[in-house]
Amino acid sequence: MTAPVRALEMTMELSPEQIRDFGVALNEANLVDLEVDASARRAVVTLAVLSLPAGGGPEPADRRVQLVLARLGRIAASLRQDGAPVAPLGLDRLHAAVAGFGQQPIYGWEFLDVPEESGFAGWCDRLSLDWQAAPGGLSHTLDLFQGADRRRLDVRLWFDELRILGPAGTEIDLDDFTAGGVRWWDALYAGDERTRGHGIVPD
Repeated sequence: MTAPVRALEMTMELSPEQIRDFGVALNEANLVDLEVDASARRAVVTLAVLSLPAGGGPEPADRRVQLVLARLGRIAASLRQDGAPVAPLGLDRLHAAVAGFGQQPIYGWEFLDVPEESGFAGWCDRLSLDWQAAPGGLSHTLDLFQGADRRRLDVRLWFDELRILGPAGTEIDLDDFTAGGVRWWDALYAGDERTRGHGIVPD
């Protein structure tokens, strides 16, 4: 998938409910890719999400979506291995660092505008990368991570604007996107067979 290059014109204003449901929609999604265009202050996060359509029907055959973050203000990352110093990481190597984990899932229910003390504060003193731009770009944050083989990568992106694109590059309304994720998790807890095959069982 390739996100279209077009201007993102409006800074988001999100309600607490939208932020909560966004976290539900991203929970247990596989982090497929992260590409950054520093000169355009733009990042594209590709995820394979868990979602069900409105009105019934199975999961989509292609579960990928792209989060297009615009007017980036900062990107911080920490790449480390148990018992080893933090590894330096250039912005041009962030894509490869993410790819090196093999598309592991992200989880924890909270990814958008997470209070600093609940996430970033835990690793902000171990930075491999701290890229910053100005002005603006600090209205919202997105937290991502990967972990495998005693290695860990944490990433926080600060940005002002967001678009969500489906596999064909079609824009998806934020509330429609989050509703699909909420439906999937509601279906899981209801024992719906459409949610089988991901190795996820209700708590």
